[in-house]
Amino acid sequence: MLKSIFLRFTFSILTISSLCISNVYAQQRFSAGPRVGLNLSNYWGNADNMKFIPGFTAGAFLMYSSLNHFGISADVLYSQRGTRYDGPLFVSPGPSNRIDFRQRVNYLEIPVVARYFLTLSGNFRPNVFIGPSLGVKLNAKRADAKLNGNEDERFNGDNSNDFKDLDLGATAGFQLNWRAGERQRFLIDARYTLGLANVQSNLPNIWGQRESLSNSVFTLTLGYGFGIGREYPSRYRR
Repeated sequence: MLKSIFLRFTFSILTISSLCISNVYAQQRFSAGPRVGLNLSNYWGNADNMKFIPGFTAGAFLMYSSLNHFGISADVLYSQRGTRYDGPLFVSPGPSNRIDFRQRVNYLEIPVVARYFLTLSGNFRPNVFIGPSLGVKLNAKRADAKLNGNEDERFNGDNSNDFKDLDLGATAGFQLNWRAGERQRFLIDARYTLGLANVQSNLPNIWGQRESLSNSVFTLTLGYGFGIGREYPSRYRR
């Protein structure tokens, strides 16, 4: 009788333990959710007299993480990029002709990155990532123009034709990833995107002919992920 009670007790403990382990170490393969953040953008290459400016970015992501260290994710983002130019006015050169304006180019940005998770499971899963990023131009605009320190509306307005419709870049960064609830995670992404091609289509612009002008963008975003589909018990307990 004692042996029977002991076996039943042992079986009950093992069953409860296995259920607890499944709950604690279960892993979600797919997740999706919103993402919002800030760009700090400029150009690189022949980018003298140009400065970084802030911009808004927002959209959604889909992420897959396997039952080991690797994963992949794709975003669709509205992304404000551009620069602040303060230099000579090349369409009307002269020692007194200096112009200051804000150049904004808005993109639909689609980064697809491979991720390496530093932990196999658990409540905190930081990861590093790298991959290509495609930018589809939506529009472009010059604003806040000042000629020789005075506001001059002649240089403000839409100049979408001055920029190419597509921009291919490479992006890399790291993510902090916390469990925030049942099948939910809070994400902080920091990344840098480097353009691989000249963004201009019509030369010269009022900042002069520049044969090498590519995007340079630092991005910080906050995201919230929701689990999609079934959870899988992890084989690891690290």
